[in-house]
Amino acid sequence: MKGDVRMDKTIKSSEKNIETPIDQKRYALVLKWSARIGLFSILFTFFIYISGLISPVIPLERLPHLWVRNSMFLNESFGIATGWGWMSLISKSDMMAKAALTFLACVPILCYLSVLPIYVKKKEIVMVFIVLMEISILILAASGLLKVE
Repeated sequence: MKGDVRMDKTIKSSEKNIETPIDQKRYALVLKWSARIGLFSILFTFFIYISGLISPVIPLERLPHLWVRNSMFLNESFGIATGWGWMSLISKSDMMAKAALTFLACVPILCYLSVLPIYVKKKEIVMVFIVLMEISILILAASGLLKVE
């Protein structure tokens, strides 16, 4: 008999109509589509890299021998600038794949930027502050200005 009561409560609680706030809907929508675009870009650029359609900075056949080396060695050996300097080599297939990964890493920033106007319009000052701080911290971290050695 007790089992029947619990089942009734479960059914009733799942039947409640819960409305999702607009900021959560927009965040989820931007996350959904930007993540899809990012994942497709990664697959597409990786295909370009392994197919050899466009020449890479680091030849694919040399990659297994270079995996044991640190990134500084790779950068110096192949003339890859540190920080965001790799963007100058964006015409190379491996750097295209890196750009796709970078786009995917920037998705949270896009999501925060999408909800910021909602909080401004609602005059939710605390949420505006939190979103601006999140965006600032993510951009600062991506900028390469902070270094941990």
